[in-house]
Amino acid sequence: MATPSEKLAQSLEVLHKLQSNDGVIAIQTKDLTRTHRERLVGNGFVTEVIKGWYIPCRLDEIQGDSTSWYTSF
Repeated sequence: MATPSEKLAQSLEVLHKLQSNDGVIAIQTKDLTRTHRERLVGNGFVTEVIKGWYIPCRLDEIQGDSTSWYTSF
């Protein structure tokens, strides 16, 4: 059975593929499975900006900070 860190690594690989191969900046709910999305949101790697839309963010970013939004806009 995979450890939590291995599961998070799998989710990060999916996010990396979306960003590098597909060139996606804003991620729709349909682009990630629920499991990957919940892991990434729960660990602070992506944040929901509009219902159903997510963007990658920095781990040290304060909630409510708009820096990630403007850089991906």
